[in-house]
Amino acid sequence: MIRYDRLWDTMKEKGITQYRLIKGYGFSAGQIGRLKKNMHVSTHTLETLCSILECRLEDIAEYIPDEREEAETPPALSAETLENVPDPEANLSSESPAPEPSKISSEKKAARKSSKGKDKKGGKSKKGKNSKKK
Repeated sequence: MIRYDRLWDTMKEKGITQYRLIKGYGFSAGQIGRLKKNMHVSTHTLETLCSILECRLEDIAEYIPDEREEAETPPALSAETLENVPDPEANLSSESPAPEPSKISSEKKAARKSSKGKDKKGGKSKKGKNSKKK
């Protein structure tokens, strides 16, 4: 999660209020609201703030990992674990070869041609009574 708690401290240090951002610099009140709620804002918004406040990105934003992201992150593999992992290329010779791309695309084209003009049940498509004939 990106948090903007540092923004308010930097604004206070620089002597710039939210009112001054809106009235003096034409900054969007909606963007200030999004920043207050730690919602997503564009990099353009962040760049504008850095320019106005004459500061770095680290002075207005901070990355804090979510608790669930930390729980989902798998543990790092040790060198011993990596040595015991089988080589995936070692078994390639026993597997059947993959079909050629040109055969796959021609099969898909043939399937599309045979399904044109038919409805989902396999019959011919029906035109409504209000449709125009060509």
